[in-house]
Amino acid sequence: MKISSRQFRFGAHTFSTTAYDAIDAPYILAAPQIYAIGHGSGAIRPIGVEHLVGEMGGIWAHPVKVADGFTVALLDQDGAPLPSANGTFIEGPAELRWEWDAGPLQATRRDRVFPNAPVYATLLSVTNSGPTTISGLLEVIAELTFLGCWFGGLASARGSYRMADALLLGSDAAQPAWGVAFGAAVPPDSFQLTPRAGGATATLRYAFQLAPGASRSWLLLLAVSHDGGEAHAAARWRELIDSAGQRFADDESTILAGRPSIDCADQELCRDLALAQANLHLLQADYPDTGPYFLAGLPEYPQLFGCDTTYSVPGAVAAGFAATARSALLTLAAYAERACGRIPHEVTTNGRVFNPGNIQETPQFAIAVWDYLRWTGDMELARRLFPICREGLLEYVPAIGGPDPRYPVGDGMVERLGMGSRKLDSACYVIAGLRALARLAAALGDPEAARYAAHADAVNADFERDWWMEDEGLYGDSMHSDGRLQLDRHWTAVLPVQLGLAAPERASRVLARLEAEFVNQWGLVHTVEVDERVWTLPTGLLALAAFQHGRPERGLELARMIALTAQHGTLGTFKELIPEGLCFVQLWSAGLYVQLIIEGLLGLAPDAPAHTLTVAPSMPAGYPPVSVRGLRVGAHTLDLNISPRALQLDHREGLQALTVIYAGTTVAVAPATRLHLNLERS
Repeated sequence: MKISSRQFRFGAHTFSTTAYDAIDAPYILAAPQIYAIGHGSGAIRPIGVEHLVGEMGGIWAHPVKVADGFTVALLDQDGAPLPSANGTFIEGPAELRWEWDAGPLQATRRDRVFPNAPVYATLLSVTNSGPTTISGLLEVIAELTFLGCWFGGLASARGSYRMADALLLGSDAAQPAWGVAFGAAVPPDSFQLTPRAGGATATLRYAFQLAPGASRSWLLLLAVSHDGGEAHAAARWRELIDSAGQRFADDESTILAGRPSIDCADQELCRDLALAQANLHLLQADYPDTGPYFLAGLPEYPQLFGCDTTYSVPGAVAAGFAATARSALLTLAAYAERACGRIPHEVTTNGRVFNPGNIQETPQFAIAVWDYLRWTGDMELARRLFPICREGLLEYVPAIGGPDPRYPVGDGMVERLGMGSRKLDSACYVIAGLRALARLAAALGDPEAARYAAHADAVNADFERDWWMEDEGLYGDSMHSDGRLQLDRHWTAVLPVQLGLAAPERASRVLARLEAEFVNQWGLVHTVEVDERVWTLPTGLLALAAFQHGRPERGLELARMIALTAQHGTLGTFKELIPEGLCFVQLWSAGLYVQLIIEGLLGLAPDAPAHTLTVAPSMPAGYPPVSVRGLRVGAHTLDLNISPRALQLDHREGLQALTVIYAGTTVAVAPATRLHLNLERS
């Protein structure tokens, strides 16, 4: 099929393109136990340049890849390809769809994945719109393989395949627990299996004869087993084949049902927040060896990451994904328990630790646990994870500081050679982590809370003295073992401001220097004059700092830069670089965008354990009111309408009053009551 246009559709939101590069850009179709990555053109070509080179695309039911993909074609009754025209590729968060013409025939291919099983479904339909009866063949070519995940230690024989009762079955001699079953409810009229170096190619042909106006459909399932081989895969296929068609009747807009929603005259904001939530939805994973977590980014990073997860917790929980965030934190903590409190950087999809953790990830974890608690009020999880946070910050981090336990030694977020042994971001996150530890302790009634807070303040005071470069108006990017500072002009310069460590006058100077020198048309560059690519993460942190320091126009502008990536390359996904580049869907991009709107623009600061919500909007003057429906703060469910100088809050559900702090006013709002405050009338 020849594809000439590409569209993204999600509810009322639509993007489209006719540029070939964008048409051929990768797509993603994902559910927690299976995902597929391919090209919008329908072609099967290698994907992946860093990890399993050329193998990161295809259909993955981690920790195993089972196919490179499918192609579909219409043939005449003699097997010659029919010319295709008017091809369109349509994607959404829950379905891929290809539509094309072959003379008087109209063909449609729809692909979906099952939400609770490693099963991939393809619904193929052909309609005859011509005046005469047409006979032909529908050809499906499946490129099959078995391949273990990156650094999984899983040897593979790349599979052997056979037909049994019209069902294609696959197994792997090196991994007998792996199995696959593929086919339609009706057997193919012809079948050919061709071995190849990376697996096998299966060609299935289905004959049809269509009278004028008639249609015919075929539903194919690919079912995977991790623990019962081909027999278990076949049983799963038989269990689901009769009901699989119902999957294609489901409205994909329901993927966000039950999650908070926004309404505003700024329709771009509404669209982008919904897209960010849809991105978080598709990045949810639940694999046999890991449990639920968020994929960090695709195609290269389906792994569980420490920093990617912790950066995304506030936005993900506010967006309604608390359960997945909770599971990810528990999994990271389980590794830290066996590593003296050290949070891992990267865990493979079968649960092996590839990188045991950069320095900043251990304090970032404590920050994320506090972020999770302040949004959810989940005291049970806080009690479970607090000892790990405490050990990591008060024992592990000082132990790797050498003669100066305040500033740990080792790589941080910036992994560049030639820097000093102590990194700015690690020093900053240690202080912020200590403050988070103190807040966790206070919420749990730990008598040491005041001591932890005092320790954080003391290290912050030392930091202000030791890291500030007065002549530069910046903090050093790194510190050598002799205390000498080095300035490389990395993006981490924003962190003392964003984390609230810098004195006000210094924060203003840093922001001014960043805007004058570190920012291009897309956002905050990685390293001035050395690597001027723009990642969404640094740009999002600069946007948070802008909102925090009374620059809402700039904060909103930078937030829109992150969302703009959804209109480049793969449509509808938030990329790793702005406007596009590296991973074509990135966890922290979506998580940070939600945080920028909910906590930055709208100024919502929950303290669920204390049943308190502070509302301090940072909105441009004259910005239209924003309505948020179904926001969860602990056990409280809220509807809010927020404008630059007014607040309306409906306490829809809760077991007790919620204390609301707004513009110097503190009000206890009982369940099923409304609060309305207007500064214009005060």
